[in-house]
Parts: sequence; C-alpha cells; structure tokens
Amino acid sequence: MEDKLISICIPTYNGEKYLQESLDSIKQQTYKNIEVIISDDQSKDRTLEICEQFKREVNFPVHIHSHIPSGIGANWNNSIEKSNGFYVKILFQDDVMVPECLESMVQHLINHKLEIVVSKRKIIDQNSNEITEGSWYENFNDLQKPAGMEINKFVILKRKNLRTLNFERYSIDNIIGEPCVSLFTRKLYSRVGPFNIKSKQILDYEYWLRVLAFYDIGIIPEKLMKFRHHDEQASNVNTQSKLYEGDIILNLLYTKHILYIDRKKAKYYLVKKYPLLRKLILLRYKIFP
Repeated sequence: MEDKLISICIPTYNGEKYLQESLDSIKQQTYKNIEVIISDDQSKDRTLEICEQFKREVNFPVHIHSHIPSGIGANWNNSIEKSNGFYVKILFQDDVMVPECLESMVQHLINHKLEIVVSKRKIIDQNSNEITEGSWYENFNDLQKPAGMEINKFVILKRKNLRTLNFERYSIDNIIGEPCVSLFTRKLYSRVGPFNIKSKQILDYEYWLRVLAFYDIGIIPEKLMKFRHHDEQASNVNTQSKLYEGDIILNLLYTKHILYIDRKKAKYYLVKKYPLLRKLILLRYKIFP
C-alpha cells in the first residue's frame, strides 16, 4: 500500500474533557506516516497543555497553531490549510479513531480510485460507553438507511443515485456523515474549496453535497470511528437554540444537482422559479415523460 502522508487535522476549543482520548487514538493507528495539525480557537482550559504534552510523547510531527475565533468552519479550514499531507483526516476533539481507521480508509481510496471515503461509526456517550438505544440513536445511528441506502458492503455514492433515494430525507438530514468519518485528498479540497464559514449547523453536509458535484463518495460499512454524542457538542447546542439552515441544502440541491434529484421536486422548483419559461425548461430537463 502507498505510504503517503496523512494530515490529521484537529480543530480545538476548550476540549480538555475528551481530547486526551482522541489523541491517544492517534498513537494507536496502524498507519504510521502521519502529521497532526492542531488549530486552537484560544482555549481557556487545559487544551493546549494536553496538546503540548502529546507533542512531547510522539515521534511524528505535531504542529499547534493559535487561531482567532471566527466560527467552527473557519477553525476547520485553518487546520486543513496549515497541513501538508496528501490526505486530510479531520478529527474532532471528542471523537475517537479505531486503530485500523486510517489504514482501512487509505486502502479503500486506492483500491477504488476515489478522492474521498467515509465510514460508518459507533456512537459513544460522555463516558465513552457505546450508545445502542434512545431517540437520538434511533434517528441518527444509521444515516444512510432512512434515505434508502443499505450499507452492508462498500458502496460508491454517485450523484445520479440521488434520484433513487428518499428526497424528503436527504434534503433535510446529513446522509453522508460527520467530518470525522471522512478521509479525502488535498486535490479534492483544492477543487471544492473550504467549508462554508457562514454556516453553523449543516456546513459538513453542505460540503459533501458540493463534493458530490465533482467526485463520487465511497462509503465503508465498517465502523472505523467512534462519534461522541453529548450535550455540549456544537450540533446539540445549535439544535436546542432552534437554528435552522435547511434552505442552504435545498438551494444546493436545486442548483448543483437539479438533473439528479427527484423529478417531481425538480419540476416544482423549475416551474416556480421560471414561470415564463415553463414549457422550454420542462422540455430541456425532460421533467415530463
């Protein structure tokens, strides 16, 4: 297997509670050609102390950068832009990689000639115990199945597949996964561009839909990540504050993927947006059989 450098990019902010476990999972990786890029949003707890100690303990490069807080997306982007690797792996301060995570992801990228893969993940709680029940688990444990994808083996998602999936589901919910379940190439990031810093809640899913306009996305059935669900994580805070950004996803689907989504939804959008050109547009996009 190729042994190209992987940049593990960790955006941090007041992460002392779970950060050590996340960093320990890096030490346990079977893939060894790595660097760690930490972008810290001026933490006020022991985050930097933990990072500095980690840097002293390991024999691979660890670069720690201070970042002026300007939203979570800006911190994600800064960690990536400070990195040097051929591959990019985002790792949040409260999530954990299984030991074979990097090796397996790289192998799938190479074998299938892809620029990005994502994996399934286990859900853990604030005590690192696996969650296997509850309303949140029932809704979000399997992100792909409710949209119509059964991931029992390696699957390559192409944007033409969107037409066969449940539009009502993928137009609202992230069916790809959190950033931590992904591994992608620097080539992809250079072409797609940075995460949307104006978004607070769905910037990861918005990014995956932008990616899908250029590249297929491989989905690995094995659970190579442990995603921590707890009350303090940003997604929970945003949900409790009733932050809504669904229009961003709809607009992206209707502009970047109009030829590949549900035909009835596409027709409704086109007729509503271009009433004077109704017949011409419907003919052009073959909305009617």
